[in-house]
Amino acid sequence: MEETRVLATCSLGLGFSYRGFQAGLAMDPHLIAADAGSSDFGPYYLGAGAMQKGAMSLKRDLTVLIEGALKLGVPFCTGSVGGPGAKVHLDVMVDLVTEIARERGWHFKLAAIDSEVDKALIKGRIREGRVRPLGGFPDLTEEGVDELVRCVGMIGAEPYIRALDEGAQVILAGRTTDPSIFVAEALRRGAQPGAAWHAAKCIDKGYLATTTPEDGSPVLARINGDEFTLEPTKADSRCTVQSVAQITLHENSDPFQIAQPTGVIDTHQTRYEAIDERRVRVTGSRYLPAKQPTIKLEGAKLVGYRRILLAGLRDPRLIARIDEYLDAYREKIRLAARSMEISETDYTLQFRVYGRDAVMGPTEPLRDKPGHELGLVVDVVGKTKEIAAAIATRLGPTGSRMQFLEGMGGGGNFAYPFSPSNIDVGAAYEWGAWHLMEVDWDELTDLFPIAYYDL
Repeated sequence: MEETRVLATCSLGLGFSYRGFQAGLAMDPHLIAADAGSSDFGPYYLGAGAMQKGAMSLKRDLTVLIEGALKLGVPFCTGSVGGPGAKVHLDVMVDLVTEIARERGWHFKLAAIDSEVDKALIKGRIREGRVRPLGGFPDLTEEGVDELVRCVGMIGAEPYIRALDEGAQVILAGRTTDPSIFVAEALRRGAQPGAAWHAAKCIDKGYLATTTPEDGSPVLARINGDEFTLEPTKADSRCTVQSVAQITLHENSDPFQIAQPTGVIDTHQTRYEAIDERRVRVTGSRYLPAKQPTIKLEGAKLVGYRRILLAGLRDPRLIARIDEYLDAYREKIRLAARSMEISETDYTLQFRVYGRDAVMGPTEPLRDKPGHELGLVVDVVGKTKEIAAAIATRLGPTGSRMQFLEGMGGGGNFAYPFSPSNIDVGAAYEWGAWHLMEVDWDELTDLFPIAYYDL
């Protein structure tokens, strides 16, 4: 079995070491790949159809990566384009790559894989009992599907393999499981699935597999039989047993099993061994095929329109009784809303107090005495833009002038770091679909149509 070499950088648009990348090209990889998105930033980008990263940063990374791939005559793959990987994001990325190719005079075959899932199909699978929730989400209903602005399904390796078989030199794909972006070429070349899939998992975050992610070193995976080795391509970067093992744990609820559409990467018997100060050999990984393939669904639904108020608090008397103050503040806003004939069901109001429990809220285990100042974020989501604006108008004057304790109030409670202090964030979304949908084996490819462009 021939060795397969995959060169990986971190998420597209975040930058990487140019020298390290050039050194990686000298190692003669068979595939160059980069992740391009995540659901980490919440449902907004999927619902709004907005790009997570700026065009200038994306263009820099794409130019360097595609240039390297064309130089070697090997494919370049990226998935979860634009962040959420919906059709609107895919179209933007196709236009950006077309622009780069035109400016550089490059000629190649581009494949664009669409990951949006038809709502009628999802409803049919719900009726068949073939959709189940992940985590603490409730069951998905047909009415819930209708509320989704957009819904994507996480692509596995199969559409990438089809595009590569069709001669694509550059592949842009919608929402994808991270390892699937990196594993397709190795599987095409006959690599052992356990080693191939685990190697892909270890490099899907690029330089996070090294001890110094801030150096931006790409990493190279060499897949041989039932083992693989990992090494950074930047001269002064290192991969260690700890850095490689911990990236396997990254973003997984189970430390030994990482679910994919067609099976599970199993690391119960995996062994990590340092070859030298910079390289790690990994053996014993397995890929356990699923009896029933599944596609993860991610869907966003509109819940209203958000405005936020940012303020700083320094009065030690107020800080000492911050919970009482916020309770009184909430009640004042409730009365203000009622005076405008706004129902309590038409808006939500949340306080986030930075400097005390803002990250973990009521589950914070370290509820020590706050410091000398606190940052307050007042978050209001209205059912309509008008409701959000009406309530937001009352936030600053009400909270800052509220006579809470003797001698307090009259405009002295809030310090505003920005103007405007009342910020229109726009549409607010939440995850309406966070579920697994059972699919047939041929649907692993057929559900995700591929468009080809000869640039």
